[in-house]
Amino acid sequence: MEFVPLELRWHGRGGYGAKTAALLLAEAVIEFGGFAQASPEFGPERRGAPVQAYTRVSPQPVRRRGPVDRPDVLVLLDARLVSSPGVLQGVTARTRVVVNGAGPVAVPGVAPQGILVLDASGIARRTVGRDIPNVPLLAAVAVAFVGLPPGPFLRWLEERLARELPKEVALRNVEAARLAVEEVQPWLRTGRLSTVGR
Repeated sequence: MEFVPLELRWHGRGGYGAKTAALLLAEAVIEFGGFAQASPEFGPERRGAPVQAYTRVSPQPVRRRGPVDRPDVLVLLDARLVSSPGVLQGVTARTRVVVNGAGPVAVPGVAPQGILVLDASGIARRTVGRDIPNVPLLAAVAVAFVGLPPGPFLRWLEERLARELPKEVALRNVEAARLAVEEVQPWLRTGRLSTVGR
């Protein structure tokens, strides 16, 4: 499949899985024939501490390294991070923002149609039993912005997670991803979310 060049920046807190989501997205893109690179930015290694990671997606080999200064897609694993220093650095009117939240979220400088709010924590609590929002957000980003086909992506995710997690835990995570993909579909069909590069 053909990929649009994208630079993504993930912001979360320790224990929310931002680094894992960034890495899994890169793995998925490579699996589906594209090129990708992911890198975490290491800060304090404690639960709740601010964390950020980067993913670059391209139809050609990725040569650039280092932080993503001007993200095409900004992913916030906690809606409260909108007001944290540095989180919105490099964000422009063209940046698309994905936020883990249960209600409307305003992002300064970004129009409402450029913001996708997903209750990833709620999905994770219902399926996995813990507030770890990374897999639902990963699925939303993979389908809505990177353009991965939902069915094949979910099958890939199940196989990938089964390598490291007990089968039941992997299946719960895949269910979380499936619910996130279902929630994203209406946004795409109605055009409420303008996707990057398309």
